Amino acid sequence: MSLRCVILTWCIRQARPALEENPVNKRKIGNVKLCVLSCLVVLTLSQANAFAQTSTTTGSSPTPVPPVPNPCTPRFTAGSVVHQPPALFSQNGVLNVRFSYQQTTDSVGRLLHCFMTPNGIQEPTLHVKPGDTLNITVTNNTPMQPFGEPYNPPNCGDSRVEFTPQPVGTPSVGSSVNIHYHGTNVTPQCGGDNVTRTLINSGSTFRYSFTFPTDEPPGLYWYHPHVHGLAERDLLGGATGALVVDGIQNVQPAVQGLRHRVLVIRDQPQLNSLTEGPGNCGVDVPFQDISVNYVPIDSHQDPITKAVTFIPAVLHMETGETQFWRVTNSTADTILDLQVDYDGVPQTLQIVGIDAVPVNSQDGTQPGHLIPVTHFRLPVASRVEFLVKAPASTVQVAQLMTTNINTGPQGDCDPTRAIFNIQLLAGDNDEPAQDDNVGSFTALSTSQQRFGGLSSMSVSTTRNFQFSEIQPSQFFITVVGQPRLVFDNNNPPAVVTTQGSVEKWIVANIAQENHEFHMHQIHFKVLSQDNFEINGSPQAPAINGQFLDMIETPFWDNVKNPNQSSAPQVQLLMDFRGMDIGDFVYHCHILSHEDLGMMAIIHVNQKP
Repeated sequence: MSLRCVILTWCIRQARPALEENPVNKRKIGNVKLCVLSCLVVLTLSQANAFAQTSTTTGSSPTPVPPVPNPCTPRFTAGSVVHQPPALFSQNGVLNVRFSYQQTTDSVGRLLHCFMTPNGIQEPTLHVKPGDTLNITVTNNTPMQPFGEPYNPPNCGDSRVEFTPQPVGTPSVGSSVNIHYHGTNVTPQCGGDNVTRTLINSGSTFRYSFTFPTDEPPGLYWYHPHVHGLAERDLLGGATGALVVDGIQNVQPAVQGLRHRVLVIRDQPQLNSLTEGPGNCGVDVPFQDISVNYVPIDSHQDPITKAVTFIPAVLHMETGETQFWRVTNSTADTILDLQVDYDGVPQTLQIVGIDAVPVNSQDGTQPGHLIPVTHFRLPVASRVEFLVKAPASTVQVAQLMTTNINTGPQGDCDPTRAIFNIQLLAGDNDEPAQDDNVGSFTALSTSQQRFGGLSSMSVSTTRNFQFSEIQPSQFFITVVGQPRLVFDNNNPPAVVTTQGSVEKWIVANIAQENHEFHMHQIHFKVLSQDNFEINGSPQAPAINGQFLDMIETPFWDNVKNPNQSSAPQVQLLMDFRGMDIGDFVYHCHILSHEDLGMMAIIHVNQKP
């Protein structure tokens, strides 16, 4: 039997239970779409020579990056040791990177996507310093697909997307790509962090070039594709990497000299295509399997008892040491609630940074104090950096866990599962010396206070927003008083403001599942989390008063609290004082929701 027939047979087998169970359930449909799409990719790859791929270059006519053999590797086996991702470092104020964007399928037919360097490095961690320039050349070496709608000018790169929306339950096929530099406070203009007008189609090459602000806070950012309609698929395929603005040891000396671990948590379609558990599932079959630094934590279910188990990865620590863990939730759909357990006892974690801003670093006496917690809620796309002390040699089981999330009656199953077991070594020299240590303290820096003084500014306006849905296929984030619209790249801005403004945004969730608010280009200060407990959700620890680019708004229990004014909401202070002029977006970062329309455009006018 040919490979195409094998994959097609597998896809049909995977799809049938989901469709028989509930033909209008958007979550099961999503898995079906990915299965069928993987089949189409195999068919496309086998006939790639039949496409007349016109090679074009955009963005200052850069030299194309040729495809790399054996792309999207290594992807490790379950139970493997977690290693630091490969890393690239800026030199003399510049980091130059060349990426070939490619796709393939794994051994069970799941679709993989990746950014590969010419020498075969997959999604390296990019290290820069405040004020550095990042130059990234990307060639899209995925197979050509049919064209969809044109993007209204002005365009960055190609002007018509290679993506065709299909009815719910059938695959959306596309090949366009771009890159979002998540959390960075850089320009949204062409060549910068622009997702509304940047398209890199099959055979095209594009060059990003932008400079980080000199006051950019040091910490953990990340990068990923962001073409509307393809975002979930591409992240489930693994096309994400970490981005670190170095220098955090001079803002928070508590981390100086410590070994750090960059931990990129991704998700992927289930290995075994099991029936997903409910939205508050405890220990059950997840919506998606997860991985850490490409080591999978696969879910398995006993066919008789139906008990669900997971195979955790392994992370090495030296006896008696404290490590600095830098965790990015680079999943498409999976909410995490992180907890370090030693023989079942949650340990105290010292929070150093959230969403790439050192905690308590923007105002007041410096260095700011750390925040002790025993768990940390990590929304999709959020990051957290914290100190962890190695377990005593007497501890039998030491694990990084994610605990069960109550995502609501229409939410996904995000269950309790171990991510990795901690293994003690007398000496651990697993990692390259250049990226094993966070660096030495040189002098206390107060020059990275990009958001300093925000609370003392006058609020120019207050805006109210709502997350809402029409199941199974229409998802909205709406300015209250405006009509509900699913996102389209050609939509006009839903919000228009002016550089220098400070605004108060109140974001409510009137849907029966959780949503994750993300703002491009800027950060916001968290003022409050309202009506969480009365709707059955705890407030997220450690975030009130901190500067974030991600925050969760949990589901509305409209049975217990039928008055819409009782829906959960967050109050945020939005900082438009930077140089982020132009069009960018805000959206739910559960990407199955964003792809179904839960995104909108904001336009910032230059200050007169």
